[in-house]
Parts: sequence; C-alpha cells; structure tokens
Amino acid sequence: MAFKVIKCNGESIPIINGKYLMTDAEGCTLGQGLTLTSGRLTNVAATATPEYIAQKTIAAAATSVEYVPVIRVTEGLQFEVNSMATVAATLRGSKVTLHTDGLLITATTGSGVFYVDETDGVTTTSRVRGKFRR
Repeated sequence: MAFKVIKCNGESIPIINGKYLMTDAEGCTLGQGLTLTSGRLTNVAATATPEYIAQKTIAAAATSVEYVPVIRVTEGLQFEVNSMATVAATLRGSKVTLHTDGLLITATTGSGVFYVDETDGVTTTSRVRGKFRR
C-alpha cells in the first residue's frame, strides 16, 4: 500500500490541489510521494519530505503529456502506508526514511522524514500510520 490519507486533523478533506506533468521518461503510481523540480513532478528522495502525493497512476513516457492529479502534503494529514522492513512499536515517535520508490517507508531513523504515530509491528511489511512534518 502506498500513502493513503487516513485523517485530516481539523483540515479540510484533501482534494486535488493541482495537476502537473511528470519529468520526461518517469511515471508514477497512485499514492506515491513526489516533488516538483523545474515545474515537473519527480519521485521524492528517501530523505526528503514529499510535496505531493499522486492521485493517479501514470505510465512513463519519453515525452510526458498526461497530467498527474496530486494532493499537497501538509502537517495535518495522517497517512497509512506499508513498510519494507519491520517497523517495531519502539519506533513510535521516531522519524523514518522513505523507500527509494516513494511508495513505502523503511525502519531507518537516520535522516528520517515520516513520523511514526502507530504501527502494527508485523515482520517485513508493517502497516504504519504517521505524518510528514517540515
């Protein structure tokens, strides 16, 4: 599971905040963390906070022509996401990094950007709830 909004903490329910083209030769998946670079969307780095979450899957194309609807990441949004490693209960309150695909999180706390609020602690693919804070 990629990033899915669970709670809005007093904010309006997120709607599409914009539509942007992907960087040429890049695609995206529904729920993927993205950043805007030179006016185009690209996959977020593992230690960077995403600016947006993709709301549609778009195949990579040599020349990007299909717009990706996105929601803007704000501190009030809580997301649910799977991990690629066990996120133990001891990591509650810690920041973890993103996986290189921008769809999952890791259990690595060095340079983390995703704050863990809750975790089921399941081996290998923990389901985690948390937030991005700038």
